[in-house]
Amino acid sequence: MDATAIAGAYQGLKAAKEILGALFEAKVDAEAKPKILEAQARLGEVQDVLFSLREHLSQLQEERNLLRQQLAEAQAWNATVAQYELAKTDGGAVVYRFKGEPAHFVCPSCFNKREMQILQNNGTLSGKYRCTGCGAEFPVEPRERPPTSYFEPE
Repeated sequence: MDATAIAGAYQGLKAAKEILGALFEAKVDAEAKPKILEAQARLGEVQDVLFSLREHLSQLQEERNLLRQQLAEAQAWNATVAQYELAKTDGGAVVYRFKGEPAHFVCPSCFNKREMQILQNNGTLSGKYRCTGCGAEFPVEPRERPPTSYFEPE
């Protein structure tokens, strides 16, 4: 539906008004019957156009609501993204680091899919962190191996 449909509705209403005006001035019943039938037909056309416009308006409102929801989701994601920065860790991994507290890292692969997966420390000497979403591992905080002690016999 566009301006043409609205213009059609307007013209239909204008014609109905003119016909009904002629009916008002009609003096003979025989002459009035065809004009009444024509007015009814025109009003039916107007009703059809207005019904189509109403359906189109309903579709536009649904689309608007969907776009508003998508916009709100995008704004919320952008607010979340603003709290992170891409960083290279001591272990050489490139991950997203939270700018605030508590300090944590987020999987870059999941982050790019608009999923927030906090990396979990494996607790190993390699210092790898694991993504619970995709299973990827990142060398975030490598630890030094403790010195091996040698026992000398006495």
